[in-house]
Amino acid sequence: MRISPLSRNVIHDPVLWVAVIIYLVMIGWLSIARYMGFNAGVLDLGTMYQAIASTLRGEPLIVTSPQGNVSRLAGHFELIYYAFAPLIALWPDPRVLLIGQTLLAASGAFPAYAIALRRLDSVLAARSIVLIYLLYPVALTAVLFDFHGDTLAMPMILWLVDALERRSRWSAVVWAGLCLLCKVYVAVAVAAIGAYFFLWGGQRRVGLVTSVSAVAYGALVFFVLRPLFEDAGGSRIHNNYVEQYFGAFDTLLSTVGERLLNALVVVGPVLLLAWRGWRWLFVSTPILFAVLISTGPGTTYHYAYHHYALVVPFIVLSVIEGAEKLCHLVKVDQKNGIISASGNMVKSSVKTLNSFQRSWRSDLVFCTVTTVLTSAALVDIPLNPTFWVGLPGLGVDQASYGITSRDFVKSRFLTNHVPPGSPIAASMFLGSHVAGRSELYVLRYPDDPGGVRLPIIIDKIDYAVADALFDWRTTINGRMVGGVDYEAKEISILLNNSNFGLIYQEDGLLLFKRGVTAEESLLQKIEFVKGYKLTQKQIADFGPVRLLEARIDSSENRLFRAYFSWKLVGDSIDRRLIAVSRLEGVDGGRVVHLPSAFLKPTNTWPTDHVVVEQFEIRLPADLPPGNYRWITAWYDPTHTDAYATDQRSRIGNEVVIDTITIR
Repeated sequence: MRISPLSRNVIHDPVLWVAVIIYLVMIGWLSIARYMGFNAGVLDLGTMYQAIASTLRGEPLIVTSPQGNVSRLAGHFELIYYAFAPLIALWPDPRVLLIGQTLLAASGAFPAYAIALRRLDSVLAARSIVLIYLLYPVALTAVLFDFHGDTLAMPMILWLVDALERRSRWSAVVWAGLCLLCKVYVAVAVAAIGAYFFLWGGQRRVGLVTSVSAVAYGALVFFVLRPLFEDAGGSRIHNNYVEQYFGAFDTLLSTVGERLLNALVVVGPVLLLAWRGWRWLFVSTPILFAVLISTGPGTTYHYAYHHYALVVPFIVLSVIEGAEKLCHLVKVDQKNGIISASGNMVKSSVKTLNSFQRSWRSDLVFCTVTTVLTSAALVDIPLNPTFWVGLPGLGVDQASYGITSRDFVKSRFLTNHVPPGSPIAASMFLGSHVAGRSELYVLRYPDDPGGVRLPIIIDKIDYAVADALFDWRTTINGRMVGGVDYEAKEISILLNNSNFGLIYQEDGLLLFKRGVTAEESLLQKIEFVKGYKLTQKQIADFGPVRLLEARIDSSENRLFRAYFSWKLVGDSIDRRLIAVSRLEGVDGGRVVHLPSAFLKPTNTWPTDHVVVEQFEIRLPADLPPGNYRWITAWYDPTHTDAYATDQRSRIGNEVVIDTITIR
């Protein structure tokens, strides 16, 4: 006798577990690799970690904004973050947030499976629904986009619906409460679920209570509780959701095509069945519509962000209901006696019924395949062929999920030299690794054209961490974003500020400190000299720049002072070039010539003067004693791969300057 799938316990299906485990390995690996490769920025992973860490100091989810410290309870009101405080107390590392979010997202496969099995009485259908949920494009992009409350709510919504369908009231209360704690506007999603059960779910009282409770909670938070925390961080903020996310409607017409394409990505993969489950889509329309018309910071309506996470459970539920309706048509036809008593009609009708019965299953399989293919085409995961090509900012490229040897240099640099707890302005992708402090500014914010915000916040910080070889870059609409020169203006400001001094440089990573002593500060000097007399000729040409002489002097405690004399060959040039030296055979042994790169760059050099450059560096204490050749070359910082300082961006050839001895 065939055992009904309904009698099988969900946890006994090995296919379900295999799918969940593969998901955990893939998404967990990608999330951790993105962090370890220094591609997860201060915004948003760093600020979320900072907020949660602040609760261990008794502060209400405090983060640092460009205006100063503020509480997230004055904004999105993510009380759920308090649940992660014990985790970072045990392991003070942002990776614990990524792992927790991945585990929670994967857990949504179980209620999705249970709902599908209950509704469709088919293991194949339940497995298909699990794959749709786990591999849905906007679900994947949400989980891989740092750490957010609405992403945490995504699986909880499915747990809530499962509890309501099982009429497990207390379980439903718990999951509804957890959902509401994730973010203030998750109340809209919970209210939508209540509306569904009130209108069509056969639980009018439960549905009404759920909706009213969600609306009441959302109103209480939005209008009463949030304003109470506007001064909690010491800097008063004014949070106007309407103004922040919907305050530029004049841009809607110019982006309507892009928004419609994103809407197609959100619902298109499963539309074949989802339209039949229109009731779930209908109640989720306010969420989807709000994201699509949002004019908030950046392209918030783009599918690559996390904002569509709340829509995913409703899409999955609409597919289940759509398949259920198709399946129900067969039973209705059987009840109405379509099968005739005549032999020929029996055969004909059986064929019709079989084809009808195959239809909902084949439609569901088709939706599963289109979901996988869409994700493989549009989401940066191993299923995408471009993932393995290494295009700038994609896949295994070092600006996406690739981990390079320099990433270990960065980790060592931050661990050994950046003091914990001090107010700091950090490079975007370095800051998330030093986020467990009360004040953490971004050296250059995404909306800063360069050099605008730093002068405003510089009096609030004691340290600054910059990257003179900024190695995150990608291409958007044919334009390079990021690149070596990304923080050029900020570095120039710090070098020219008398209150700050450079105290350490390693492989282009720079640490500045306020109020440095003469012993701490590393000399950075450049001047134009007319009538310069050479003392030691060492002529070499690097395109438009000629080296006249150079030497490297050593001092105690591994301190070295470099002297370079340069001159333009021919006419003046209108572009910045950068000189970079390296110690041969030393991983992370590059030295950016800061004076000629940022104090007086090549596009300011006069043709009738010699440019005399001096700078000091202190080599790492763990560099083994020995003799090292000092090699210098010039590079074009506008080149996409200038961060690598290799032949792709090099101007001319490398030149051996000297051999230094480390004792």
